[in-house]
Amino acid sequence: MFEKWIELGLKKGFSEVEIYSTRSKSLSIEVYQGKVEALTTSDVNKAKVKAIFDDKLVSGTLENLSDEAINDLFDLLKLNALALTVKEPAIIFEGSKSYPVVKENDFDFDSVAIEDKINYLFELEKNILKCEYVKQMDSTNYSENYGETTIINSKGLNLTRKHNFAYAYGIAIFEKNGDIKTGYEVVLAKKFDDFNAEADAQKTIESGLSKLDGKSIKTGQYETVFSSKRFGDMLNVFSGLFSGEAAYRKVTALKDKKGEKIAVDFFNLWDDPLNELAPFQNSFDDEGVAANPKKIIKDGVFTGFLHSLRTAKLFNEEPTGNAFGGSIGPAALYLEPGTKDFDALIKDIEEGFYVTDLVGLHAGVNHSNGNFSLQAGGVLIKNGKLDHAVKMVVLSGNWFELLLQIKGIGSDLKFDLSGVGSPSVHVGKLTVSGEEK
Repeated sequence: MFEKWIELGLKKGFSEVEIYSTRSKSLSIEVYQGKVEALTTSDVNKAKVKAIFDDKLVSGTLENLSDEAINDLFDLLKLNALALTVKEPAIIFEGSKSYPVVKENDFDFDSVAIEDKINYLFELEKNILKCEYVKQMDSTNYSENYGETTIINSKGLNLTRKHNFAYAYGIAIFEKNGDIKTGYEVVLAKKFDDFNAEADAQKTIESGLSKLDGKSIKTGQYETVFSSKRFGDMLNVFSGLFSGEAAYRKVTALKDKKGEKIAVDFFNLWDDPLNELAPFQNSFDDEGVAANPKKIIKDGVFTGFLHSLRTAKLFNEEPTGNAFGGSIGPAALYLEPGTKDFDALIKDIEEGFYVTDLVGLHAGVNHSNGNFSLQAGGVLIKNGKLDHAVKMVVLSGNWFELLLQIKGIGSDLKFDLSGVGSPSVHVGKLTVSGEEK
């Protein structure tokens, strides 16, 4: 079908044509109090057409994949090209010299009966409710995601990639001595047998219990340790700094910082689209450029920006395989873990703050200067051990200064659903605003 579309576009006067097609299939189940509240499925096919006419790149999207619809779209794209007055690089990619081999997850979640998935949620809910401090369940959820992407163009490019995973979580309301907190833990699975209702429930219980009986702490400078998930959140929110588009528009503080030291010597930040710990792997980006592992920060030194075909041409550099969803970003960003386990990471801290919750990650962050001021929850560290939960405080600092003062990186690397991974990180002293002195 797509070869026929390309032939049609060429006949209509386009010099190059590319078809980017996607299939997205999902299943979502929600249970509450032993009953199925919702069960939804979807299976959607789309195609995006890129074409060059009169050295101008134009594009359009189709959900109706009929011959009539593609014919009408080509006519519309030609009119759009004629109306364009701005000229930017018009590129349809012929393909990289080679592509990495990805070990795709071939487990068929459809082979597992719906009843088994529902029963898992019932068991998860029941096991969480066994905790005496769980007063009720907000919801218990299961989701599957299957995606398939194909890129084919008039230059001979023909690529396909797939991703396939599931995740589940139960949101519980905990109460102790009048203190009410919400706890949950998302469990990611590459095959259904990875789920274990009893073990998965225990993770949620531990999450909720760690927040109860929170006490206020005095405002001051505290040695601060981010949990793996929360430092991953910080990496994610500041990941736009590495975009070649941001560099072109001069809206990143890393402009002209290539080759300069921006973090401590033992800080190595990877973009690794092949990492099997991540939810999904990519051997190429949405433009058909090979996606290979690379260090964005190597031994504390910024190695350069991530590029699409367009920004690579603007900077006279090679594309890096990081064009996704119409923007530029990491495929699987992660901080290289250290060798210390968590106990060793905190053992020398006399008094500190272990960050387990962050609120306001977008509103409380200034990407241009790196300043952040975020609501945070966590645990007081005392004499090298976790002591007690801390009521919500305000955590303030500067991202660029933080990178240069990191004291230790843990060994507990974890990825979340966003595809960002991090271990726990001891970042040195940050300002914690709690009770007034």
